[in-house]
Amino acid sequence: MNPLYFTAKGPRSSNEDSYLIQHFERGMLLIVADGLGGHKGGKYASNYATTNVLKKLRAMNDIGILPLEDILKEVHEELINLGLENNELYGMGTTLTCAYIDSENKLLGVHTGDSRAYLLRGNGLIQLTTDHTEAQKLFDEGLINKEELLNYPRKNILVSALGAKSNNLLIDSFEYQLAPKDRLLLSSDGFYASITKREIRDISVKFDEFSEFFFDVLSHVKKAEPTDNYSVVAIEVD
Repeated sequence: MNPLYFTAKGPRSSNEDSYLIQHFERGMLLIVADGLGGHKGGKYASNYATTNVLKKLRAMNDIGILPLEDILKEVHEELINLGLENNELYGMGTTLTCAYIDSENKLLGVHTGDSRAYLLRGNGLIQLTTDHTEAQKLFDEGLINKEELLNYPRKNILVSALGAKSNNLLIDSFEYQLAPKDRLLLSSDGFYASITKREIRDISVKFDEFSEFFFDVLSHVKKAEPTDNYSVVAIEVD
């Protein structure tokens, strides 16, 4: 499996997104994180989270959902403490979507914030993550409808992020047995805000060659002129 990736600052002055791709002897790790809290704090938080998830994962003998959730909790507390120790980093945080694929093509994932993971199989697309946003919470509670969700004025307000002291940390986890030709895509919100799930699905169906699919999706996003940093990591199962 050969991942493809792209990140850009878009119209912003700096890029607070971070991504990570790491091959293991018995698997592969993919991460996308979107930093919050200004240029210095946001970039520091997303980079710290990705590198330290990797560091802690390397120290584990057995990789599973519960240990992955524990890693996110540890990184969350570490970011809070770092922010309290350094005024320039106070208030920083980051989303994080992490996927580990083992040698048997079993997918293990953990997530907090509003970055996303999509699984494409055949003619379908599944969103594996839930957006931890104020808008999604109101929708899930039946207080707004789908149209109101799409047009919600505070749609980017998060209810969970690593390092965010003001909110309780929410961690979603997912497990999936991947099959040959499955495509996994992780992205920050700046990416998926510029392309719909249906468009991603249609492009995947159109292109049997993985690299052609990836670059056509990326071209579509660029043409939409994203209004934020945007990052994507994608892989096709052998």
